[in-house]
Amino acid sequence: MSLIENLFAYNTLVVLAGTMLLGVAAGITGTFLMLRGRALAGDVIGHAALPGVAVAFLVYASIAPEAGKSLPVMLIGGAISSGLAMLSVLWLRRVARLPEDAVMAIVLSTFFGIGVVLMPIVQASPTGSQAGLPGFIFGQAASIRQSDVFLLAGIAIVAILASTMLLKEWTLMCFDEGLATVLGYPVRLLDLLLMSLVVAVCVAGMQSVGLLLIVGLLIIPASAARYWSDSIRPNIWISAAIGALAAGFGSVASAIVPKLSTGAIIVVVASGLLAVSAMVGRRHGWMFK
Repeated sequence: MSLIENLFAYNTLVVLAGTMLLGVAAGITGTFLMLRGRALAGDVIGHAALPGVAVAFLVYASIAPEAGKSLPVMLIGGAISSGLAMLSVLWLRRVARLPEDAVMAIVLSTFFGIGVVLMPIVQASPTGSQAGLPGFIFGQAASIRQSDVFLLAGIAIVAILASTMLLKEWTLMCFDEGLATVLGYPVRLLDLLLMSLVVAVCVAGMQSVGLLLIVGLLIIPASAARYWSDSIRPNIWISAAIGALAAGFGSVASAIVPKLSTGAIIVVVASGLLAVSAMVGRRHGWMFK
């Protein structure tokens, strides 16, 4: 197959569309996540999905042993586990006398440790070879299907609508939570909605980028956008554009070079765009300073 045919192959276009939509959703969500001071939250959610994926596979295998693995069931399990981890962070943050980064580290290590304990049990099961847990850890973008693209498109649309409708509330919560509380905004609900969107992005991105690298797609584009503007609205769209570009270039590179990990190269490209932004960004770039 020639290079042109490879680039315009159906599977390549599906992967390209899916990863770029994920880049848009992650860029938008990551902007608020970074302003909220929760850059590690994506890491917590990603790592915490592993035990949920493992438990979901074991439960489904016991109910329908002949059916093999079910990707939707495993993603639902990962979403439940990630959601429980994020609720644990929010709860411990309010009741425990610990710094937020310490709380996140505790929850991350606990959930990921449970997942590592469960992995040998999954592999030892009769259908354990079908689980594909390494694909969830490191990403396997080639397995993205048309239905996954529709799911990612839905998440991207929700991220766009939420960031538009809740822009004022989320911005105030990120910059001054105390003032938002005094003014009567439902800060806990707003926080829960933001973290729910983060969970959705992380779980949807497990298949393409992997749970270990999804935090890079959440934070790096948002960090790069800061070099181009100090205003929250432009930052959101610049971050979304950088996330889409990184995902697009990474997917094309993995299609051209055999055995190149799509998730890893997407994060590497995003880091390259961050370096370029740090050099030539018109607001805080080194050359303009």
